[in-house]
Amino acid sequence: MAVPRLFLHLALFLESAFLYWTVIRLKHTGEYCQHVQDRALEEKMEESGGGGGAKPGGGASGGVRPLYIVTPTYTRATQLADLTRLANTLRLVPGVHWLVSEDRNSTSVPVTQLLQASGLQYTQLAAARPPELIGKVIGRGVFNRRAALSWIREHGSDEGVIYFADDDNSYDVRIFEEIRKTRGISVFPVGLILKYGISSPIIREGRVVGFFDAFQAGRQYAMDMAGFSVSVRLLREKPKATFPAVVSYLEEGFVRSLGVPREELEPRAEMCSRVWVWHSRTEKAHLPKREHLQEGDWDDTNLPQLYSNLFAS
Repeated sequence: MAVPRLFLHLALFLESAFLYWTVIRLKHTGEYCQHVQDRALEEKMEESGGGGGAKPGGGASGGVRPLYIVTPTYTRATQLADLTRLANTLRLVPGVHWLVSEDRNSTSVPVTQLLQASGLQYTQLAAARPPELIGKVIGRGVFNRRAALSWIREHGSDEGVIYFADDDNSYDVRIFEEIRKTRGISVFPVGLILKYGISSPIIREGRVVGFFDAFQAGRQYAMDMAGFSVSVRLLREKPKATFPAVVSYLEEGFVRSLGVPREELEPRAEMCSRVWVWHSRTEKAHLPKREHLQEGDWDDTNLPQLYSNLFAS
């Protein structure tokens, strides 16, 4: 009986070794296929003029419409914290291409490093207001958003959807799945705005009949920037559509320029009965400054490197 038992053990050993070899081969094959796919996507991005890479959960995903998330931003103490929070939300959403447009003449190193570390597919832009408008009262983020629209017109997919996501807002990921359904212009409520604490389209029998917003001022489309999304196809059909440089009338002017009647707006977020985006806004904070290190002997500590990594002034 000893001989058959020996053969049985040997057969089991050989079978286990074969299964182990098969698993290793499958693992290597999967890694190679992923490498080929990632490289092909990188080449496609380079050809289209986009910056950044694509990672699982954050880049282009097969079978879903691309979302072009436009975030105008400017240098301040809370900028990187705000952008990090938004990046963490966007990581949960498939098919995102994040366009971060800085209010500067050139892109900044801290924002570049944040975008590279985010794992998201992104494009970094810079668009400061023209010198002749410096010091004048105009709408905030006008030229940042215009730069993003120009990029989308040139490089975006007709199947895509555009959403303007400020970096100091808070977002439920469900809002991104809602705007992915956009055919022309989708509209939905925004929380924590002005004295009403809400800005929302008014829906009657499934259609938009007006807007509930504390700031009306004759606006036909009394909406917040975070309260609507637009299809890339519609933007391309309206080559002159853009943001006016008029304070408090950016949304009004842009939506008017797209030429979509109010009755054709598409109510989302369960017929505008849910809030999935809020004007939370970050409290102002102090900037770290290198002069703080002059108050003690810190040269042999981590603090000089920490302040350097914070790009302290």
